Amino acid sequence: MRRNEQARTNGGEDHVAAFAAWFEQRLTDLGYDISSARSGGRGKFANDAGVSHSTISRILNGQKIPTPDVLATMAPHLGVSLGDLLVLAGKATKEEIERAAAPPPVARRLTPEQAAAQLGIHDADLVALFTTMTKHMQTQQADRQQPAEAGRN
Repeated sequence: MRRNEQARTNGGEDHVAAFAAWFEQRLTDLGYDISSARSGGRGKFANDAGVSHSTISRILNGQKIPTPDVLATMAPHLGVSLGDLLVLAGKATKEEIERAAAPPPVARRLTPEQAAAQLGIHDADLVALFTTMTKHMQTQQADRQQPAEAGRN
């Protein structure tokens, strides 16, 4: 089992109970009366969020944590991000959410033709001019760097 999977699954039933307690408090904070099964708050939230009444009851009773797709449906109605909800539910670690939210930049050098296209230059003559000018500037830059690098050695 991978380390992140262990971090999510450690605590097992304790984690389900902790999520149930958080969920109950969150619904109460949002004004849903969930003091009893007949108070109407559970059903109202289920209808508002578009999930089944039984799913809400099972969460509140500490019987289950919903699947990520159900969490995604509920997140906006709970006023939390999906990432935060996945962490609270033990479906992901904070580190996994941060990695997914901000993947490392991929260093990729554009060709002059790609740069022209991204700048909105599409006319063939203008692309040729832009490409020639860019290649000339790249050559000058390389020539200027060679003496500077030779001086450092």
